Amino acid sequence: MYYKGFYHLFYQYNPYGSTWGNIVWAHSYSKDLINWIPLEPAIYPSAPFDINGTWSGSATILPGNKPIILYTGLDTEYRQVQNIAFPKNASDPLLREWFKPDYNPVINPNKYMNATAFRDPTTAWYGKDGFWRVSVGHKRRNRGIAEVYRTRDFKTWTRGKHPLHSAADTGMWECPDFFPVSLKGTEGLETSVNGNHVKHILKVSLDLTRFDIYMIGSYNAGKERFIPDATSVDNSTGLRYDYGNFYASKTFFDEKNNRRILFGWANESDTKIDDIRKGWAGIQVILFLYVLSITSLLLYSLFCVYLVCSDFYHFKHLFNLLNYGL
Repeated sequence: MYYKGFYHLFYQYNPYGSTWGNIVWAHSYSKDLINWIPLEPAIYPSAPFDINGTWSGSATILPGNKPIILYTGLDTEYRQVQNIAFPKNASDPLLREWFKPDYNPVINPNKYMNATAFRDPTTAWYGKDGFWRVSVGHKRRNRGIAEVYRTRDFKTWTRGKHPLHSAADTGMWECPDFFPVSLKGTEGLETSVNGNHVKHILKVSLDLTRFDIYMIGSYNAGKERFIPDATSVDNSTGLRYDYGNFYASKTFFDEKNNRRILFGWANESDTKIDDIRKGWAGIQVILFLYVLSITSLLLYSLFCVYLVCSDFYHFKHLFNLLNYGL
């Protein structure tokens, strides 16, 4: 997200090694999206609602320039629950410290849901009815689901009568991302924009295949439903941002330059032994500008940035960055 003159990147990180485990929310900031400086982790397991893990989520900037984080925690029973965190000092442009209120979790899986497959809340969007909404990845048996929840105060949430969207035989939908794209022009749109002048993108990360797909369609705000276009497939044969090793991607609206930026994770093909030897595993990759074509997104590379991470994830010391130009 962009806040008070700085870009902020939160990412999953193992502070104790270069293999998966002990996940915290690492935090780095930048003035230009190329040169990054790491800070202390923003979120780490510390309470009953996240004591067994602090997994993926999203940041949202609320009116009045108030940032929040929604993230998945693993509670004492290893249920996946959705929690909220706030800056301890919103006047700090680096957002160095965050606190988690005691009323967490704010979203629980109900007794009919698979509590081990309920994670990764999106950035929130605001509706004309005065409610904020988020989507959370889920699955029921082998049906992939993007659940939708609404709230006025980010404390009390109501599950939608229907999912935002779902598809049979696609498995767990991880890291959903939901955002508008303009039908005209090349500028990005803030996440809450809706109307006849936009299409919506629903991106999900398929746990079964370990790659991202996205759908182009329309958002019916009244029914809380995403309807893919007839030409947009909602299974593993669908459109992809990238046909290489690219997963768990996330966009944000860059209000400084009126563009939408994409970050993604490339899980390298090295062995675990190689990862231990070199001291990292996985890289954060490539930022893009979106322009809608008739049936797909055109991803214009602003510049390619390879951020060397330790376990999905951290930039060891400062970062090893390769700039491949415009």
